[in-house]
Amino acid sequence: MREKRKRRTRKEQAGVALLLAIFILLLVAVVGLAMMAASGTETSLTANYRSSTSAYYAALSGLEEGRGRLLPRNPNYLNCCLPTLPLGQVIYITNPLASDPVPSDPTNYGNAAAYPDTEYAQEFRRAFNPPSSIVKTPSVQSLPGFANPLYKWVRINAIDEEAILVDVNNTDPGPPDSFWFTQLNFVQPIYFDGKNLTRVVTPYQALAVTALAALPDKSTKLLQYVVGPVALQIPISAALTIAGPGLVADAAVFNQPSMPNYTFSIYGDDQATGDNGGLTCPAKPSLPAIGVFNHADYVNVHDNKLLTPQPGNYTGGGVAIPSVSPSPYVHPSNSTVDMTDPISLSIFLPIVRNAADAVLNGPRTEADMPSAMSATNPMTVYVNGDLSLNSFTGYGLLVVRGNFTYTGDSGWKGIVIVLGGTITVTNAPGSNGEFDGAVYLANLTTGGGGAAFGEATYNVANHAGKGIYYDSCWVSAALKPFTYKVISFREIPYP
Repeated sequence: MREKRKRRTRKEQAGVALLLAIFILLLVAVVGLAMMAASGTETSLTANYRSSTSAYYAALSGLEEGRGRLLPRNPNYLNCCLPTLPLGQVIYITNPLASDPVPSDPTNYGNAAAYPDTEYAQEFRRAFNPPSSIVKTPSVQSLPGFANPLYKWVRINAIDEEAILVDVNNTDPGPPDSFWFTQLNFVQPIYFDGKNLTRVVTPYQALAVTALAALPDKSTKLLQYVVGPVALQIPISAALTIAGPGLVADAAVFNQPSMPNYTFSIYGDDQATGDNGGLTCPAKPSLPAIGVFNHADYVNVHDNKLLTPQPGNYTGGGVAIPSVSPSPYVHPSNSTVDMTDPISLSIFLPIVRNAADAVLNGPRTEADMPSAMSATNPMTVYVNGDLSLNSFTGYGLLVVRGNFTYTGDSGWKGIVIVLGGTITVTNAPGSNGEFDGAVYLANLTTGGGGAAFGEATYNVANHAGKGIYYDSCWVSAALKPFTYKVISFREIPYP
């Protein structure tokens, strides 16, 4: 009886291992399928992220091309329309692909396959829509031998408050509502004062740079900068400024011509009698003819050098002749450099060097000046060493890290900064050379103790030209933008 029971128990347990094996196989299959699904999702997410990122950087590349071509020193400068744009005028940089089934065209609004610029109508709802003027120009190759990133077009245009949805002057009344954009100004361009956007008219205008990128997989990105030009801000306190260390033994020196009745003069009245080359601008308050920053320099220049024989050749600023003033210099808050501080000047030099149209290692002459420089194209020139000019007139901002020598029939229209300690005007009979703008002279020394001022000397020979005339027009022309600052950045849904 007992044996029969045992055999019956073994038969009841038969097949349990098979069931367990099947269950485990099913569990493993389910886990495997889940992992495959997760892997597929991860792959899709990675592909989407890669595509989105590629489109993002392609659009960003378009923004940077547009921003770079706003600068006059760029060989592909958009000289068709800049430096200012009226509202309603649009510049398009186009970058179509030959393989596109439909050529991309930002103005082909009726065909979505052409990637039209539908965003413009969103920004300008009540005015300047459609644009009153459209200029198209092709993109330029970023790297020779390589195709450009896949952006379709870049738009550059002036902006108003409604376009960027910002009340820049905080002057629009009433709380915002569902149509709050109706409270924003839509007829006045926005400017950039060096720090902030403003509706107050300044020499520098803010612009929008918008770029659309599209990849073959139809991934798109629409990005936009609001940019404002940044120019070197150099405070001008006199027609000629001589910075010295403030020591009697090393006081600033100005040596007049030795001949009687010489013509060389320095005028601090804005645009007094000089030749400003046809530039027109509102006159600014008069400045002293010669400015110094300390008492020792004042005594040596005013009392020892200019009281006789011709003090009347140095006028301006309402100061008794000879017009030499240790002016109550106030460092402007938005200036790039403090002209009274040798450390600030030494920091300023690499900024100018990086912004310069031409960087020259001295000694150099007029033959080395940029050929493209002209009255209509003032340039920034940085000379790392001595410079001499003979029968030459330059335009723009000139920085000389060494000494500066020029003939009396030479001149400059703009700003001249000499930091080697000496300016020498040599004899040129019958000469009429002149400097319109402003001149700054210092002896900037650097060493283990840091930067400091040494003795600075301005030597004027007989027949040394007409002299120096303060001219705010040429000062402004010399301080042209050296970059466009990104003020805001946003991504816009497209279409």
